[in-house]
Amino acid sequence: MKIIYIDPIFGISGDMMLAALIHAGYPFDELIKTLKKMPYPLPEITPEKITHGIIEGLHLNIEQSHIHLTIQEMEKVIEDIDLDEGIKEDARAILHIIVDAESKIHGISKDELHFHELSNIDTLIDIIGVAAGINYMGIDRVYCGPVPCGRGTINTSHGIIPNPPPVTLEILSGMKLVFYDEALELTTPTGAAIVKHFVKGKNTPPSMSIEKTGYGAGTYKASRPDILRIFIGESNDIHQGDDVWVIETDIDDMDMEYIGAVSDRIREAGAIDCLFFPVYMKKGRLGIRLSVIARDEHLENIKDAIFTETTTFGIRLRRDSREVLKREIKKIETSFGPVRVKYGSNSKGDYIKIHIEFDDVKRLAEEMNIPYRTLYDTIKKEIK
Repeated sequence: MKIIYIDPIFGISGDMMLAALIHAGYPFDELIKTLKKMPYPLPEITPEKITHGIIEGLHLNIEQSHIHLTIQEMEKVIEDIDLDEGIKEDARAILHIIVDAESKIHGISKDELHFHELSNIDTLIDIIGVAAGINYMGIDRVYCGPVPCGRGTINTSHGIIPNPPPVTLEILSGMKLVFYDEALELTTPTGAAIVKHFVKGKNTPPSMSIEKTGYGAGTYKASRPDILRIFIGESNDIHQGDDVWVIETDIDDMDMEYIGAVSDRIREAGAIDCLFFPVYMKKGRLGIRLSVIARDEHLENIKDAIFTETTTFGIRLRRDSREVLKREIKKIETSFGPVRVKYGSNSKGDYIKIHIEFDDVKRLAEEMNIPYRTLYDTIKKEIK
């Protein structure tokens, strides 16, 4: 299995991660080709070698752009860009991590939220570029060392704020941090969101054979080299899965018609899955067992959702592991139109399962006024 270990020696930003991927072998021309698919003029991007002490890294000089985008415009760019669905899912998830954190810190809804520094097109360049680079390099799992943060205060469009910025700390909640006595923004919200999204479950790197290294360089002059280092290699010591939380509770005093809506709320809070099924409780009463699977970063939100949305006074938690097939989503052209298809492959890289996205089947069936099953069966025959 191919893994990447991020070693954020002096912090992490989107452009440093992107530069490290290029330094490790992600072709610069491929990056530019990907970014030119955005519906806006692409600022000039020039790779430059920078030396910090004895370490040489790659820095990306990105021409200053006057293009500023709303959150809705960024979401539309990611939705419409002609890239693999898996890349788009990663880019969308990174953006939503930033949006959720900004919304929580400012105490306003996502619809009311306006980015300031992050509204620049550079944010999309970082998000889409890193997602495409991880995909290009064929990475299966991502690990990261403790994330560096500075101290003191920094100047932003909001004025002088504590360092690290509140939104960055919100994103990094639950992750290991290390603090340096530097009045510098060592880790940016975009860099934090990239780590938050790609690092899943247990963050202890296994033994690996290193195939490639990459150094992304920043421009800070400080006591430590402003370098982000990555290692890419193969490991046979991990399974294709992750460690998760299983949260359960039994309920016998809640109207059944609300259970389905509650499970939707719990999924919105970040649950991997949410199930409910009948159980017999004390005195023979029929109740419902709610069973939720969650990752570390969503655990607190999910617990809050369960206590807020249900009548329960207590929950059970246990740590568990799960095995999953490696998943790849492709957009396939059929005689009815494009549909997204999820392919599942085993540890040898062989495709052993396919799943046609129901939302696409539903949309096409409704457009053509034909039964779902008829459309599904026909499409399944076409894509085999």
